[in-house]
Amino acid sequence: MDHKHFLVTGATSGIGYELVKQLHYHGARLTLLIRDEEKATQLFPTKSFPNISFIVCDLNDTTAIENLSSDFQKLNVSFDGFIHSAGLGYFKSLASHTTEELLKTYRLNVIHFAVLLNVIKPFLVTNPQIVALSSMSGLATQPYAAHYGASKAALIQILNALRIEEPSYHVLNVILGPVKTPFHDHSDPSGTFKRKTALFMLKPEQVAKDIIVAMNKGHQELRAPKWMSMMLRLYSLAPRTIEKAAKPFFMSKKQ
Repeated sequence: MDHKHFLVTGATSGIGYELVKQLHYHGARLTLLIRDEEKATQLFPTKSFPNISFIVCDLNDTTAIENLSSDFQKLNVSFDGFIHSAGLGYFKSLASHTTEELLKTYRLNVIHFAVLLNVIKPFLVTNPQIVALSSMSGLATQPYAAHYGASKAALIQILNALRIEEPSYHVLNVILGPVKTPFHDHSDPSGTFKRKTALFMLKPEQVAKDIIVAMNKGHQELRAPKWMSMMLRLYSLAPRTIEKAAKPFFMSKKQ
C-alpha cells in the first residue's frame, strides 16, 4: 500500500473508519469524501494522519458529486483506487418507508456509486482497485429491509458487470453479514436487530484487515462470515422451502 492513493467514502464511521486507519498505517495516501469536515478533522488530525486530505461532498447530492471532477482537476490528482464504504438502509416494512427514505437508500447505495465511478474514471491509474461494501442482504429475501436488500443486490450486479466491462480494474466485492457498527443505530433505532444478531456480529477492525489482505492478494470477492455465506448458497437452491423452514431467521429485521 506504500504511496498508493485511494479515494474513500464512508470514512468517518464503521468499517470505512477502520479501513482508513489501517491503510494509513500501511503507508497509503487517502482522500476522503466527507460531509462533516469538523468531525473528519477530529477523527483524523493532520499531526497523526499527515497523508489524509478531505473533500467536502454530500453523497446524496448528484450535482455535488458531478462537480468533483473540477476539484480533482484543480488538485491535479490521480487515484490508485476507489473504496466505497458509505451505505444507508432502514429496517422497516415496505409500506413504512417514506419517499425520502427510498430515494436516499437507492441514491447512496447504488445510483451515486455509479455516478461517482464515472466521475473519477478519468482520474484513475491504468490498473486501479475498486472496492465496494455490499451485503449478504442483497443475496436473500429481506422482509422489513426490502429496499436496503434490493439496493445491495443492485450494487452486487454493478460490480459484477464492472469486473467484465473493465478488465484492467481490480474489482473487490465485499459481501458482509451483520457488522458491529453505528450503521444499525440508524437503520434500526429500536435496537432489535442488534440484540438478535449480537452473538455473530463481525468486528469492523477484523473486517478492515480482511479487506486489505483481499486487496493485496487480488481477490475478486470477500464474504464474511463464511458460515452465513454457506447458508445463502444453500438458500439459492431452494429459497421458498428454506423461507418456510427458517422463517424466524428471515424475520430478524422486524422491529
